[in-house]
Amino acid sequence: MELTTQDRLVSGASCFLTDTGGSRGHYAMYVWRTGFDPNVHGCDQTDFLDWNSKHSHCFTHTWNSPDKRQWLWNTCNLPGREISSIFLADVYHKLKAGFLANDCDSSDITLLRTTLSEGHSRVTNLKIYALFAASDIEVSERHMVPYVVWYNDNCAHTDQEKFDGVAVNNEAYAAIKCSSDLNQRTTYLDRLQEIHDGAQKQRHGRLLTHFSVSWHWGQCNGQSQPFLWRGKTSDASHHMIDIFDSIDVQVGYTTFPQINERMDLAGLNYSRLLNKPSFVTFYTDKTEPCQITFFPQTCRWSGRSESNLFSVIDQFPQNGLSGIQPCIHYFRGVYSSGGHPDWPAHSNH
Repeated sequence: MELTTQDRLVSGASCFLTDTGGSRGHYAMYVWRTGFDPNVHGCDQTDFLDWNSKHSHCFTHTWNSPDKRQWLWNTCNLPGREISSIFLADVYHKLKAGFLANDCDSSDITLLRTTLSEGHSRVTNLKIYALFAASDIEVSERHMVPYVVWYNDNCAHTDQEKFDGVAVNNEAYAAIKCSSDLNQRTTYLDRLQEIHDGAQKQRHGRLLTHFSVSWHWGQCNGQSQPFLWRGKTSDASHHMIDIFDSIDVQVGYTTFPQINERMDLAGLNYSRLLNKPSFVTFYTDKTEPCQITFFPQTCRWSGRSESNLFSVIDQFPQNGLSGIQPCIHYFRGVYSSGGHPDWPAHSNH
């Protein structure tokens, strides 16, 4: 399930491992099931600007074939903008079917093993997370973690074939963040904790956990909203940082000082104190209002391009975000899609 507009408003190449030498980037990137594909016959810039991701034939799977995966790996290896963490969607049904049948030899499990092995061998130090996005108040993602644990412990033949972590995109907290019923909020956190606890049940190696938060979840009516949970009084953002190994923050903006101000509200200093990665999430897909995305559309805001996205990222250090990495939302949506001159496909380099 992709991010909701409402929450955003308030929130062919070498098959060898590529290393550009020196320091690589450490960006994160969402990889949803489909993305815009200009290689589909008849799909042009008009289709791109329409961005009908749910129904248009111009959107194809992002990683189910060798050429689509190589497009992904080459994007991760873009010199100076390397990706070190990807959150990979469309794994839930594949893992669940294998888990329920206790079958490590199905075509879906074989595809996962191939994809994970390729990614780890072709992109230096890449971490690949299984992405779950039920996004319900029950936090159903907690029931999906055992599928990854089962796969890693039983189906992966080597460490290269394992998932490095589980990433969760659950936005249900936005609806209860100001609830007068404290039990609603603490129960939600209890369910998030189950994600972390479930990951620890992996027998061989450590399974990391990652969570996507919106910048305002610790706030209610513009004020910090601390509450007691498991012996500690903090706002929701701080509690969530405690639970997970890393977070990405949906800042819902493309300019400073809003970006850094919202990172601060989301607990940036606290995550730094705990030495936990905290990514700044930027949208590139089409949504409204236009100031929250880099999608090229008619807008009084200029700079809706990849080059401007990179320029904003390069300004992190002078805006109090030194050492903080960006998270691009999302692969081929529109980043690296090639559907527009301002958004080239990094399928070959």
